[in-house]
Order: sequence, then structure tokens, then C-alpha cells
Amino acid sequence: MNQTTKILIAVAVVAVLVVSVAAAVVLTQGRGSLLLATTTSTQDSGLLDYILPVFEEEYNCEVNVVAVGSGQAMEMGKRGDADVLMVHSPASEQQFVKDGYGTNRTSLMYNWFVIVGPDADPAGTKGASNATDAFKRIYDNGTQGNCQFVSRADNSGTHTKELSIWAAVNSTWTKANVSDWDPDWYVQAENGMGAVLDMCEETDAYTLSDDATFYSRVQEGLIPHLNITKSGDSKLKNQYSVILVNSTMWTHINKTLAKDFLDWITSKAGQDLIKSYFRFDHQLFTPNAPGYTTKALPSDLTASATVMSSIDMRGCRPGREVVR
Repeated sequence: MNQTTKILIAVAVVAVLVVSVAAAVVLTQGRGSLLLATTTSTQDSGLLDYILPVFEEEYNCEVNVVAVGSGQAMEMGKRGDADVLMVHSPASEQQFVKDGYGTNRTSLMYNWFVIVGPDADPAGTKGASNATDAFKRIYDNGTQGNCQFVSRADNSGTHTKELSIWAAVNSTWTKANVSDWDPDWYVQAENGMGAVLDMCEETDAYTLSDDATFYSRVQEGLIPHLNITKSGDSKLKNQYSVILVNSTMWTHINKTLAKDFLDWITSKAGQDLIKSYFRFDHQLFTPNAPGYTTKALPSDLTASATVMSSIDMRGCRPGREVVR
């Protein structure tokens, strides 16, 4: 064996060692971190504290959550400040993807919007024929000084739905028109769902809420004087989707882990986990990713769901940083 051959063999051995060490480092360090921008309802309902630890353990990673309104979450995506979005404002989501900011928009789950109000129901919304009629009663009584309504007023999916119902009452009630209403009865909170429900509890006001956050607040004993005064309207379906932020526009995006998250949460395992989340004896989200068939849950998740209906999960992962 000549000297040149020996040198080439030595170089090859060193190269193999370098690759092996690099692979070991990657395996030891995991896949890094994922920044999830999501609506406040997935956080306030406790869902994220329930499902994310499973993903983090399986993929040896950390998920950092920014809980804001859907509109703000998509603005983060436009700036490349998030890797993946979990939002519930369908028209805005479609435009977000059409404009090239997101890819792989996938249906994830749904729950229902509900009209929430004080026990006394001064606007008589319990007798309303549908959500539009309930809002008209709130407007009539609010402008007469008989009740208040607290709006998210934060460009969230819930705020967008609220505005669509006002517009159904009167087509001239646009966002600009509504924002000029008398603040004595129409309160613009510019805050998340949990905070708005707490405001309604303090002021005996009405609001539009997702039922998941409402039931979570009820179970925590935070809103003892609020009730669902109108529900069941087909127009109140609340669809959530997962969207990948376009990594060709923002090269720093953790596209591999973002895709892993999308594949996992829309898989049977992820969908079953969502289905098993209960609060106050209510299944808070119905999974509906493409191809998912609702069947009886596995026995381990059924047991978990039973336990979850009686435990307060808020703060169960004190290490998770949630930015609002």
C-alpha cells in the first residue's frame, strides 16, 4: 500500500467519523423547536396542554406557543415569525394561502360558537329563533340600556364570526360601523376569549364564544353566572385548520418539524387524541382531518377522556411558554 492510498483511507475514515458524530449530535439534540401561532381558544380551552406533550415526546422537540387571535396569527405567518398556524377564520385562511404565505392548509377539527350571557338573560336570547335573531335582541336591548355585549374586537376568528352575524341582522352594519357603536353597551375588549368571558362574568354581559373555552371556564369555576343562551344554529360551526408557513418565502422556517406536526396532528393518533379531550363532561373538539373516520376511541384514550372530564389541566406544563 503506497503513501497516497494510506492518506485516502485515513481521510475516508475521518469523514465517516465526522458524519457519525454529527448524526449523534442531531439525535441527542432532537429536532429543535417549533413555533406554533394559534388562536387563544386552543390555549384557553386547555387543548394544547393536553396534546402537545405527546408530540414533543414522540419527536424529541419543543413547541413554543403564541396564543393570539387568528388574524394576528396569520400576520405572524406573513412576517415569517411562526413555523405553523392553527387558526379558525376560513375566508382569511384561504386568502393567506392564495397570497403565497402558507401551504398545505388542512382541516383539523371543529366545535361550535355559542352566545353566552347572564343568568337573567335581559335581552331574551333564549327565546330567539337563531343566532341572528339573538343578536338583534341584544342590539335592541343594548341600545336601550338594558344589557351589554363584549366583543373580542381583535380580528380573531371569533370576532370575524361576530361581525358576520351583525351583518346578517343589518347589511349596513359593517366592521367600521359596528366599531363606532356606543361603548356604554358595546364594549370592544381587544382581548382573548378567556379574558372576554371573565369580563362578561364581572359585568353581566353577553358575548360570542367558542364552546370549548366556555366549558373550560365553567369547569374552573370562573364564570358561575354565565350560561349558553343560544346555540345549535348551523351557521355557528367553528372550523379549525392547520397551515404551514411558506418556507420558500422564509428560509429560517423549521419546515421539517412543521410538516411533522401537520402530519402527526392530522393522523389517526393525533385525531384520536383531540377527540379524547373532555371538559365539564363535554367533548370540546370534533376531529375532521381528511380521511379520518370517527370510531370508538382506544381503551387507553377512553380512560384518559374520563379522567380529563374531572381534572383542571391549566398549568399542567409549567415549562411551556405562551405568549399573548
